[in-house]
Parts: sequence; structure tokens; C-alpha cells
Amino acid sequence: MMLCRQNDDETHEEVGYWRKANAIHGWFVRNVQGGKDDCGTYPVTKDQLKSLLMACELVLHDPAMSSTYLPTTSGFFFGNTNYDQWYLNSLEETIEIIKPLIDSDEEYYYESSW
Repeated sequence: MMLCRQNDDETHEEVGYWRKANAIHGWFVRNVQGGKDDCGTYPVTKDQLKSLLMACELVLHDPAMSSTYLPTTSGFFFGNTNYDQWYLNSLEETIEIIKPLIDSDEEYYYESSW
């Protein structure tokens, strides 16, 4: 699963990558892909990035809110569905990926494939 930036020549450049971060993928499916988990490429707005950033920060501040804001998602390639240190690390990594992108003028896309 990756977040890409569209370059001027219409190619995509990876700006973020997640491996087995099923809660993050589930968030993109629900909030960007309209509930369709089809390995497509979807545009991501700045407001959507801000919403994901806020959800990650809320859960890291209060892990009891994990299943409310960023529930885990099960699937063959998705890893475990525990709310453990791996889960929290994926939220920290997501914040590191997204924070620098919030104020840019570039267009972003989410891509997933198995």
C-alpha cells in the first residue's frame, strides 16, 4: 500500500509506503475508495490526509479509541488484527508520512495491491 504524488509528466512517485498496516488501509478503503477494496488508484484530498492525521493522533493519545477511529481490518495479506505495538508503530509512521504533505500544492493518490 502506498501514497503517491503525481509528477508533471503524469507519472506517480511514492511518498509513503505501508506494509501490513491494515488499519490504515481500512481507513483509505472507507474514506477514499468509497468502500471498494479493489487494488485501484484513488485521488486523496488534503482534507482526507488531515482527517487521517487527526485519527492517528487521537488514537496515539488515547489507544482505547483504536477500534472507533482506526479499526483493524482482516484479510489474507493484512497481518494481525491486534491493537498492539505494531499497530501503534504504523500510526506513528503514518504521521511521519502525512505531516509534510499537508501544506504542499501537489496531488496525491493511494494505491494498494496484493
